[in-house]
Amino acid sequence: MTKPIWAIVANGSVARVLERSPGQPAQWTEKECLTHPQSRQQGTGGVHQPPGHSIAGRSGLAPRSDARDHDRQAFAQQVAHTVGAAAAAHQISGLVVFASNPFLGDLLGHLDDASRKLVSASHPLDLTSLPLPELVQRMHGDFGV
Repeated sequence: MTKPIWAIVANGSVARVLERSPGQPAQWTEKECLTHPQSRQQGTGGVHQPPGHSIAGRSGLAPRSDARDHDRQAFAQQVAHTVGAAAAAHQISGLVVFASNPFLGDLLGHLDDASRKLVSASHPLDLTSLPLPELVQRMHGDFGV
C-alpha cells in the first residue's frame, strides 16, 4: 500500500497540514491546523536593538534576537516535530512545503534527517489564507503538486 503525501502550508503563526491519498492527485484533505498565537503579538514597535552579548566569531557581536524570533523558532520546532513523528512512523511518503520567509528556512532547519529526505519541494510563499479548493488549484496549476 502506498503512503500519503503531505503538504505543509505555513507562516510564523499558522501551519496547515494537508494530505493527499495515494492514487488521487487532486484529492487533498486538511489533516491538521497548528496555530501559534504568540507569534501574532506585536513586536517591539520597530525600536532599534543594540548588538547582543554573544560573540559571533571575528565579526563582532551577534544581533540580539527578539521575542518574535524566539516564538517563530519554537513554532517551527513544533511543526517539524509533527512531521518528524509521521516520518518516524512511516506514515508519509513525501512532503512539500509552502511557507513564508523566513519561516521556511526555520522550518527546514528544524526537520530531522528522516523528514528532510521526504521533502520533494519547498516554496517561499504564504498560502495559509486560501480556502482549501483554491489552495489545491494553486498547488496543481502553478506547482504541479
